[in-house]
Amino acid sequence: MRALRAFLGALTAAALTAPPPPARAADPGSALAHYLAARRCQEVEDWRCAAGELDRAVAADPGSAELRVALAEALAAVGERERAAAEARRAVALDAAAGSATRAHVLLAQLARARDRAGAALELRQAIRVEAAAAAEGEVPDPEPWVLLAVLYLEGGDEAAALRTVDDLAAHAPGESAAQREVGRWWVERRQPRRAERHLRRAVQADPDDADAWTLLARVHEAMGRSPEVKDDLDAVLRVRPDDPEALLGRGRAALLDGELERARDLLERYPRAARDRAGAGAEVAAAWLAAGRPEDALQAVRALLAEEGPDARLLLAEGRALQRLRRWAEAARALEKVRAQDGAPWVPARAALADVLAREGRHADAARALAAPLRAFPGDVRLHVARAAALERAGRSGEAAAELARAADERAALDEHDAADALRAARAAVLCRAGRAEEALAWLSPAVAARPRASALRLALADAAETADVPQRAEAELRVLLALEPERADALARLARLRLRGPAEPPEALAEAERLARRALDLDPRAPEALEAVGRALSARGDHAGAEAALTRAAAVAGGAARFEEALGDALLAGGRAREAAAAFRRALARAQDEIPAVAARMRVALAVKLRSAEARTPAAGPALDPGQRRR
Repeated sequence: MRALRAFLGALTAAALTAPPPPARAADPGSALAHYLAARRCQEVEDWRCAAGELDRAVAADPGSAELRVALAEALAAVGERERAAAEARRAVALDAAAGSATRAHVLLAQLARARDRAGAALELRQAIRVEAAAAAEGEVPDPEPWVLLAVLYLEGGDEAAALRTVDDLAAHAPGESAAQREVGRWWVERRQPRRAERHLRRAVQADPDDADAWTLLARVHEAMGRSPEVKDDLDAVLRVRPDDPEALLGRGRAALLDGELERARDLLERYPRAARDRAGAGAEVAAAWLAAGRPEDALQAVRALLAEEGPDARLLLAEGRALQRLRRWAEAARALEKVRAQDGAPWVPARAALADVLAREGRHADAARALAAPLRAFPGDVRLHVARAAALERAGRSGEAAAELARAADERAALDEHDAADALRAARAAVLCRAGRAEEALAWLSPAVAARPRASALRLALADAAETADVPQRAEAELRVLLALEPERADALARLARLRLRGPAEPPEALAEAERLARRALDLDPRAPEALEAVGRALSARGDHAGAEAALTRAAAVAGGAARFEEALGDALLAGGRAREAAAAFRRALARAQDEIPAVAARMRVALAVKLRSAEARTPAAGPALDPGQRRR
């Protein structure tokens, strides 16, 4: 940038003050005109046009190193690597000490990087010498050659040399954060958060206004499960860039998680206005509200954007999902039916959701028709087969649902699409368990897991089948194997915590492990109702009834009041001696049991009726909470 400003100033002055050039001499005015035309081409990313204009600029002023390197960069952008390298070398020959020489050496390094790493490193060291000399004269050096050299060393496995390069930049530009930031980015991209954090911390210490470094640091802390630091990082980004889209969304989600609804609302309303893709941002906002268990807010947000943006398929899908969570089946169906095949990616999830709401309305034939076209178009899409099976289950045809999933799994396996086949087998096992055929699911899955021991979807399904079949030791063993393979599986951690709490009087070490597992699951996925439920049950088991109520109330809210989580809340309230509130939770669970497939709903109603009678029997006959009519009864 330093060299570019100097070049433009000199060229402009020459164009304005020079007398008409003699024949064959440099023509600064023509060079400037072509250079500015090239810049306009670059603004619309038309590099072929830019290269042509710069060719003419160089013809008008062949002695300009800056024009030569600009032409070299444009030629590289259009794939003319040999011409680009030749022009870059001419630029260095014309002025080896100018900022244009830095750019030329950097370009030569980038051109050589894939085939000649040593040559690339040499070019970058030459660029560093140019910038170090400029720094010695009191100018601000360009950090790019140091940054690229550090990354080149990292790619070659020489971390010590990379760190020396970073330190060298700090010596020449004490407030410069770019090298530390980019080394941190390199480690972020390789999923090494602890190594990344060290460099990113140094970057923000060197320059507290480096918003990009703060953004990367937020990603690192999120990967490390350090939520408070994520919020601090995003606050720092918003201090520097108040309309940063990524920070607005991330901080809005965090505020939702903390129950700071007004702040969340402000941040999430600002996010679509700051984003380039307003409709896509609106769909993300709706998803954030749904993840927090607030479908009314999701619906309000998405309808406001639909009014502004028109019927974007992503917004229609989000509207349908919000209405689905609100159990407004007919309205949900109308929204989802508006998503068409030509709308692309939203069509398949919209059709799967449409089949669900139609089946819940009892329109089973319509649900099947909703899935027919997408299944023909995408026969390997797991979501569609699972949706088809769910619709069959709701029609009371669990056997057909299991057969559908088995057939689809065999087809995917025959095509070596093993991940899809595993997901379909896991879905079939779940159907069998819901139909009361858990032993069959267990027997069917065991050889599949033996054949694919690292298939996590299959092993998790096997653990669920073992638990449903009342073989808790087998379920626990499968979950421990899975966690040995994938220690950060929040769903497996939550299930194992629940298993450790099965007995009526578990030993203290089992309770301690259950709480540890549950809290780890919640750290990994703070919005997961299953993790919240596990934490709540663990707290209830050790007598922390207030903590249990808070966790389980949140689990029920996030899950949209699903019967399972209302039941868990009722259990905890009853254990805490709050029979009246427990009875209310069991009644809510009974009401929501109708959302389950018929076979599951019938079993839930029986179990919940027993719990409700127990809670009612322990409810005081009179008290300040009862109205006069209740007391008379």
